[in-house]
Amino acid sequence: MSVIRGIVVGNRLAMDAWSDLASATHEIERIVGLAVPHLARDQPNVIVLSELLGLPGGLMGQRGVLARRQRTAQRALSLLALADLRQVLAMRRRFPGVTMVQALLLARTDALYQPLAETLPRLARANNATIVAGTAAPRVSRSVDQRLIRRYGQPGAAVVYLPIAPAVYNIALVATPDGELRRVEKVFLTTNEQRMLHLTAGRLAEVPVITTPAGPIGVAISLDAFTPAYLRHLDQAGAAIVVQPDANDQLWADPSRTCDWQPQEWLGSVLGSVQPEYPHIRANLCAMQTGMFFDIVFDGQSTITMAGPDIPRPVDNFVGNSGFIHTVSGKPLTGKMLAIAPWVIPDPVWNAPDLGLAERRALLSAAARELLPGGSRAGAFRESVIWSDIVVDI
Repeated sequence: MSVIRGIVVGNRLAMDAWSDLASATHEIERIVGLAVPHLARDQPNVIVLSELLGLPGGLMGQRGVLARRQRTAQRALSLLALADLRQVLAMRRRFPGVTMVQALLLARTDALYQPLAETLPRLARANNATIVAGTAAPRVSRSVDQRLIRRYGQPGAAVVYLPIAPAVYNIALVATPDGELRRVEKVFLTTNEQRMLHLTAGRLAEVPVITTPAGPIGVAISLDAFTPAYLRHLDQAGAAIVVQPDANDQLWADPSRTCDWQPQEWLGSVLGSVQPEYPHIRANLCAMQTGMFFDIVFDGQSTITMAGPDIPRPVDNFVGNSGFIHTVSGKPLTGKMLAIAPWVIPDPVWNAPDLGLAERRALLSAAARELLPGGSRAGAFRESVIWSDIVVDI
């Protein structure tokens, strides 16, 4: 048995922090810096950042100036494609059959990939920690060819990352303290990932369990962590910890597309992944990105959970929830909610214990809508950092 320190940062999107490579690097350093005061000196550390953390980087640079000023993601992508038309057409010639959206992402590979790929290993070494964060990118090669840097890279950069195949994935990058960088590709994609970004699903059989000083880590990117087949794969491969980079693209305190209350549904991943049917998995670290990507909202509460025989205490729950039930199977969920990030307002039930469930959720839903443009709390999404020690077998 070993004790590790888990630290989860639910960052708030700041589009203006990704205007060029230097500012993007600084933003990643800032986000990791939120975790640094909580690092353990005498035990392994794991820092989990959010899914698609690097997505705003796709719009950085001079060619992304007009795109960054738009109000909708669709218009921003359209203007970015026009600004990058030469590179987009080159990708369509190189990879016949790709869509314009895929060609755009391929043309912007370096902007999407380099900030994380160059920064995370350095920070992992400097802080003696394993760091996990996500972006969208194809499989890449690294080049120092100045001609290619000028055409596809960032001004002043010494390297450029280029696609080696047409498929673009939602990926997590895992940087270990020895400076190694591994990638994991998301297997179960959302509708928006397929329809808007034209992403390709990874192959479950190729998903690795990664050896780190904190033990064997399995990465489950958002929907992957809800999917029993994916969790069985990680468990059978010996994962002791599931890290769950997340970017929920819906209002948090509201019904989801598949459930009458989204936070209730979310228990199916953060607790659902540490149930007895996955005996090797001891803990889940889930980082929830917040804020707006143009007109797309991201929100949620980050958590650190651990396996256990008991049902958690009622106070240790997401806002608006009632009990700990898996909304798909109907089974009670056991385990420990070691840490949970606060939401923008507390659950009203703690100040008014007599409130009914419907009344609680109505108040929370109203607060969620106030976060949207024009609302009384517009843009006031919470940024959070939580941490806990976790006992695992390594």
